[in-house]
Amino acid sequence: MADEQPKAVAELFDRYVGLVRRTLARTLGNAVDLDDLAQDTFLTIIRRVRTLRDPLALRSFVVSVAVRTARNELRKRAVRRFVGLEEAVSLPIAGPLDAALVEGVRHVYDALDRLGTEARLAFVLRHVEGYELSETAQACGCSLATIKRRLSRAESRFEAIAQADPTLRELIDLARRSA
Repeated sequence: MADEQPKAVAELFDRYVGLVRRTLARTLGNAVDLDDLAQDTFLTIIRRVRTLRDPLALRSFVVSVAVRTARNELRKRAVRRFVGLEEAVSLPIAGPLDAALVEGVRHVYDALDRLGTEARLAFVLRHVEGYELSETAQACGCSLATIKRRLSRAESRFEAIAQADPTLRELIDLARRSA
């Protein structure tokens, strides 16, 4: 039995590491500490997986723990920025990319930084990750009505920020034309 536990942990990690890393990277926009945060997420998952009643809910459980980890990190960053210990976010971009794309992504993350933690999480899960409303609510640990209110406020705020930012406005117009 003792030999099975490390195998189960390894299987859990192998199965969900991509999902956890993607969720963290897209919500945080910072790849510098991504490995540490992913490791923290898995430590929490391993500690709490026994509390899971429905084995079919494992994926949702993993996402919700990753979102909680991201939420905690966003709050810590806000405090560090407030006291001047952290500068602007570095972007999760690797490899040679078009300079305009890199600039556009930077503007998106700057706008996300202005949304606030809960609004940002809801917005990214819904509009970047493509989660359904019920999945977004579950991942954020709130009701469907609450996530709808958060999304409405986040979308309005993001739209206002984008309209004041020529780079973002152009990206949104381009996305709407291609949709």
